[in-house]
Amino acid sequence: MAKQTGPDGAAGKEQFVPQGGQQPLPMFYKKPQPLHKTAHGDKGLKQPIDYRFAAEAHAVVIHTQEFRLAAASYPIIFSDDEGAMPLAILGYRDGENLFVDGDGHWAQGAYIPSYVRRYPFAIGQPKGQAETILYVDGASDLIVDMAADPEAAALFTDGTPSARTMEMNELCAAFQQQAPLTSAFVEEVRRRELLDSKEIRLDLPSGDPQLLTGLRIIDEDKFNALPDEAILEWRRQGWLPLVFWHWASMDNFLRLIERGGAGN
Repeated sequence: MAKQTGPDGAAGKEQFVPQGGQQPLPMFYKKPQPLHKTAHGDKGLKQPIDYRFAAEAHAVVIHTQEFRLAAASYPIIFSDDEGAMPLAILGYRDGENLFVDGDGHWAQGAYIPSYVRRYPFAIGQPKGQAETILYVDGASDLIVDMAADPEAAALFTDGTPSARTMEMNELCAAFQQQAPLTSAFVEEVRRRELLDSKEIRLDLPSGDPQLLTGLRIIDEDKFNALPDEAILEWRRQGWLPLVFWHWASMDNFLRLIERGGAGN
């Protein structure tokens, strides 16, 4: 069920290749373009944000800095692939996000992962270049002509990036900067061989069972068997709370059933 749905590895910079390139684009992005005043000087960001672009995302990448907030709303698991990326589970069926309603509103009170909040922007690295730049998804319905939608937040003001654009740039940069910290934690979990693949059975209100596969969690027995020096190092690194938030978030599978039964 849950595969890596975000960047190609938490530590790597996202690379946006020209149309026809072989590298797959990150989830949600269809036509990423370097943000520039010539191409986007008359464009704006639709207000309020319509989250229907994420309505079919049943899982999304999160970074370790988000665990505490995300654990209050979503199950947090690790992808069943080599990357073992932390994922927030948004629905128990492929192509179903239980936190986005038909009007594009995210569920009130639920934490919105930063991977979602940054869209349609992203910090990317052009192929063959060392520097990163700000991209925008030119195919996104959230990017509109200011003349047609004067309520939109302008991307440029007098030829320079607007305050809203700079805010999104900071959000994207923070997301990128968190990636190595997440990678360090994941690498340690993998090195210690703490992850176990699990199947989770959900008994839906309809009476039909839903079996979730492709999930990995940190095994409690293996974690408790870690040597004392490892636990001390995890405490110094700030990793111990991540494990407990991960485990506590498993209760949210039951809340997913409640959300699904309530029609979001």
